[in-house]
Amino acid sequence: MKKINKILIGIFTFAILISLFNVSTVLGADASIPVVGNTITTQVQANNRTMFQFQYQTRLNFTSDVNIDLNLDCDSFRIGEKDFEIEVDADGDLQMNMTCREEQIQLGLQKGSTFRIRERHRYRYEEGFCLQIQCNGTCDAKLKIQATNENRNGEWAYYDEAEEEWVTVPTTIEDGNLVAETDHFSYWTILLPVADNTLWI
Repeated sequence: MKKINKILIGIFTFAILISLFNVSTVLGADASIPVVGNTITTQVQANNRTMFQFQYQTRLNFTSDVNIDLNLDCDSFRIGEKDFEIEVDADGDLQMNMTCREEQIQLGLQKGSTFRIRERHRYRYEEGFCLQIQCNGTCDAKLKIQATNENRNGEWAYYDEAEEEWVTVPTTIEDGNLVAETDHFSYWTILLPVADNTLWI
């Protein structure tokens, strides 16, 4: 009888250990992928956070509720150390292309350049990080970039190709990041508001 009890306890313990390992396998760990060059073509698995670290400087983090076939092109040598994250919520698997550059000269985006947005407020570009996102489907996304002393007052902005101008969107600070939500993709960056020194009498 003692042998049977020991065998049953052993089987029970073994079954518990196997179920614990299976649970951790299902949850999956965050993946960190070092990228030596400027480009990578890969797939981001649904419900896993994946970080691509380009030349140990620029970090691009992806979280999605669907699988994403991803083509990344990031000029991290010029961009330097940045932390960007995108959270994607979609109805089906996606194909996405993302290009990250320090400047987009053809759109007037050079470090130090200023813009008047919607004929009202002036903004300056200092972030040194502009991304272009193209996607084959519709989705909702949350864009995040690490808030620093330099960009803390900044606002996410996208380029409106029809109007040929930059448009700022509501931006909040959450967990140390500048955050914006969107349902469309184009060129995106952070713009800093410029104080208007005009004195009205």
